[in-house]
Amino acid sequence: MVEFNVIAIPVDFSEISSVIIEWGKALAKKLGAKIILINVVEDLSAFEDISADAKTFQELEKTLFEGAREYMQSFLNKHFSDFPNVKPVIVKGNVVEKIIEVAKENGADLIVMGTHGKKGIDKIIFGSVAEGVVKYSPIPVLTVNPYRIKEK
Repeated sequence: MVEFNVIAIPVDFSEISSVIIEWGKALAKKLGAKIILINVVEDLSAFEDISADAKTFQELEKTLFEGAREYMQSFLNKHFSDFPNVKPVIVKGNVVEKIIEVAKENGADLIVMGTHGKKGIDKIIFGSVAEGVVKYSPIPVLTVNPYRIKEK
């Protein structure tokens, strides 16, 4: 029998993330699983040479991490006051790689994430995070299309 003891939920703090959290939390409650809430701050080092000095990028990264911590705390307060078994993790790097890495490091048995529905040029340039995680993760991935969820 397959057991799901740890569920990883990547979040970007969007409204869509709120919907996905509720799905993941409901699943975790039914299965008695704990949740790893993952936020990845995009690595800006690839852009360092463009036009700003290293100090500017360090300050920007610091600001991004501080913002991520504030948003994470807000998400925890809003969505997990009734669910104490959650571990927040904020990391820097490639979003797809870090989601998989953090999920593996924390023993996740399942990744629950949303499909944001990027289309056109955005999908061509940036790709789909969900698509990348599904393609490269050794951990099963449950994708939820928040635009097609019907309230019961």
